[in-house]
Amino acid sequence: MTFRRLTWLGVAAWPRMLIGSLMMTAPASAHDFRSAADAPPSWGQFAKLVKSRFESWISEDEPVANRLRSYVVDRHGKNGGPPASLLVRAWVNPDGSVERVSFAALPDARADEDLRVILKRGNIGEAPPPDMLQPLNLRFSLDARK
Repeated sequence: MTFRRLTWLGVAAWPRMLIGSLMMTAPASAHDFRSAADAPPSWGQFAKLVKSRFESWISEDEPVANRLRSYVVDRHGKNGGPPASLLVRAWVNPDGSVERVSFAALPDARADEDLRVILKRGNIGEAPPPDMLQPLNLRFSLDARK
């Protein structure tokens, strides 16, 4: 299985408020979003790097990634299978670690958790541009071919 196409859709700022130990986010306003076409080139370059890392991590030959790929292949086009595409929103820390990802829940709870683990466990390898709005909005088009 490959992730055939991972498209960078744009970024949005999500202001944060720390209340006790809970992190809360507020939705970005329309002026805090920039499409990929309107974003500075450095943002697009960083999004391509994130895309490359995510694809690499999903393709690794290790138990969690293998289990996720098996789910996609085995359940493709079936009830309880993965969607044809998935919008992943990712927040990247200044040290390059992935702080958080969000996406619509997959029909299978284990596959959902596997994808979350895969996308959060690595380091992008560089910091996002200092002025880059987050989250990054990346769309995966799933391809069930092995």
